[in-house]
Parts: sequence; structure tokens; C-alpha cells
Amino acid sequence: MGEMRDFRLRSDLERVVVDGYAFPLGVARLDAPPPLPGYLVDYVPSEGAEPDTYAFQVAISHEGLRDLVHELFEMLPGEVSPAVEIGSVDAYRSIDVYLAGEPIFIDDFVRTWDDFEPILLEEVSLGVGATSEEPYFEVFLDAWKTITIHCQTDLREDVEAKLEKHGLSQVSRIWLEDAFDEIDPPYRMREILVMEDEHSPDLDELLLQLRADWGLQLDVDPSSNIDDGGRELGYTLWHAIAMADPAEPRSGGAYISVWVTARSLDEAEELIEASVEGGGEWIMSAMYSIERVAHDERPDELADLEPRRSRTEVHSIIIDEWGEGDGPDGKPPSPGSDWGTPGGRLSN
Repeated sequence: MGEMRDFRLRSDLERVVVDGYAFPLGVARLDAPPPLPGYLVDYVPSEGAEPDTYAFQVAISHEGLRDLVHELFEMLPGEVSPAVEIGSVDAYRSIDVYLAGEPIFIDDFVRTWDDFEPILLEEVSLGVGATSEEPYFEVFLDAWKTITIHCQTDLREDVEAKLEKHGLSQVSRIWLEDAFDEIDPPYRMREILVMEDEHSPDLDELLLQLRADWGLQLDVDPSSNIDDGGRELGYTLWHAIAMADPAEPRSGGAYISVWVTARSLDEAEELIEASVEGGGEWIMSAMYSIERVAHDERPDELADLEPRRSRTEVHSIIIDEWGEGDGPDGKPPSPGSDWGTPGGRLSN
């Protein structure tokens, strides 16, 4: 995969602060009580090979978040398994969960975290964390930037000492149980990245980099095709943007948009790779994005596509080639905004 471009946070955003609690920049409005700074802790008995644990939920105002996260990461051992949760643009899934295929060295995890930390602390459609097996310890920063910690029982005092060092004590609740019930919607999210033009690096490009650095894989059964409720969907429409390198040695590359009908992620990926490489001009280097699309959200060029389909099929291939001078600083540009599927990762 080619080197990614620099991501920049917008400088025109005013941070939302409610009752003294500062939120990440991705929160544009909150019409509900903020979290109560502090922590909850519950005992979780073992249900298998994993040990008994304590589960912490921690809320801290944004000005103290970075230092606390760093200190919690210091409790992780030499190897960890990263995880990412991100709001999905898939028509049949609300959240995409990515898990590491194999543990990686903690230094490699932290190096990538440091590279993208300003975004990871501010982006509200993204949650990131890591888990270790020995000792059993998990730190996860969720989309609202509250922290979940799972630790084996002998580490409870060490965790509480870290939290108390940052002025946090045990509380009766974090969020008010019915905080979001009376107002609809009770909050509004916003884009935090600088988007100077349609090729500016976006959240999909960030996710691509995290996937590559941490060896992340989408946590779904690739041989099936089910929705959030576990319902088997059969044949659905898929849209992918593939990254490709020239088959013959030369500079540049291409983003290739492919629309297919398939019964599973495996089947869709096989069709897409065959479509990209079938002409002999391109070699697929990475899957920039892939998601299922509802029939009503299909593009104009697929207007005649029947709502019920009974076979795998490639419907459309569009190649957007870029040359050596097309991207800033010699780096590849991002796909144009016209290539995205309807909707977005932020919920208003």
C-alpha cells in the first residue's frame, strides 16, 4: 500500500463543554446531561478460559483524556491485539468491528496510535483499543471517548490507583440512564478532518492505514450474508473501491469502483479481485472499502437492476487512474467523493 497523506484537524471548531465536561471535537451539540466524571467497576466471573475480571467504565473531561490513556497503555505488556469499532456505511450493519488477526508488539501499536492520536481522541464515529492475554488487560476508548477497562482481578488496585491519580473516584453512574430519551435527536456530530477538496484524506483512508498497521480484519463471517439481527439476506448488492498497481512497471496507480451482486463477503471479494485483474492491466493491492448497499440506494447506472437477484454478477467497473504528479507530495490521492455510497459514518 502506498504512503498515506497527512490528516489535519479543522481549526475552526469550538469544543462543546457542558457543565464543565469537555467533549471531543466531533460532538457539535449535546442537549442532555454530560457524563459524570469518575468510574464504575463491576466484577465479571469467568465463563471459560479467560480469568475472572473487573470491568471499569471511565469518564473524564477531554483535557485529561490523553494523559490517562497513555498511562493505561503503559499497563499493557509486550504483545497486544488491537481493535477498532467504526460507524458503518453498510446498509445492513450499524457498526463495523475490526480485530487483529495476530497479536502485535506494543511498540508497533503505540507508534500508530501516536501517528493518529489527534484524530483518535476527537473522532466520534471511531473507537480504538487493545487487549493482552497475559496478563489479561483491555483498554478501549469508545466513540464518546469514555474508556472501558477489563483487567484480571489482581490488577484492580493498580487500575484504581491510576484513575485516582487523575482525580477520578467511584461514582453511582456515568451517563444518566434516560439522558437521551426525552430529546430526539439529543446530540449532533460533525466532520473534524480538513476536507480541502474531494480527494482530501478521509476516515476511510484512516481506517485503511489502521488495518494495514495493526493487521485488522472485519469481524464477520465472510462465508455468510446476515444483517444485525442475524437474518440471512441471500443475494445483495455490494460496492467496493479497490486500490490497484500497474501490472507493468510504471508510476501511478488506480482506484477501481466495482458494483457486484454476491451472497457473502468472500464471494464479493473474489468477484472484485477478478474484475480488477481480469484485463491484465492492474494488480489489486488493497481493498479501500467494501460494503453492502440497499437496492433503493443503488447508483443511477444501475437503475434497471432488478430488486431480487438470483446469481452472482458484476454490474459496473469504473477505473480512476492517477499518475506520479496527481497526488500531493507524490502520495496517492483519495478516491473522489462521488464514489462513496449514500449516507455516511456520522449520525445526526
